Amino acid sequence: MFPLTRRADYAVRIMLELGDKAEKGQRVPATQIAEKASIPLAFLRKIAVDLVRAGLVLTYSGPNGGLTLAQPVASINLVHILEAIEGPICLNTCLVRPKECPRDHICPAHGFLGRLQTNLIQQLQEATLDKLVAEKRELEHKTQRLNIQ
Repeated sequence: MFPLTRRADYAVRIMLELGDKAEKGQRVPATQIAEKASIPLAFLRKIAVDLVRAGLVLTYSGPNGGLTLAQPVASINLVHILEAIEGPICLNTCLVRPKECPRDHICPAHGFLGRLQTNLIQQLQEATLDKLVAEKRELEHKTQRLNIQ
């Protein structure tokens, strides 16, 4: 199993909250994101540094400060977010460092893992933030409807 790290999970949550406000160009206070996404504020701030470094988020200080997306919501995908936090997506070191394993040319798992990694990256690239935000809104609306009834 290849679980997401807590940092990566939180980064996706942060980006979803920002993406939800992106069309309005709002700056979202870190405290509001932390509360809405159930992320400890100190941890959110550390993750935000990585998202800023990757060019995904802008931060502003002061009374009108907060976080906002640095790019259009449709141009950000899960590869961008996950790689900002974890580095390149790699299922096995033999896929990024050829010849590290002397069995590469005779190992059936090497080719399979390469194809799997290619498919995984393709799926993550297709998961754009605008699509995920639309799904988030739909799920929240559905949940609200169920709670009202």
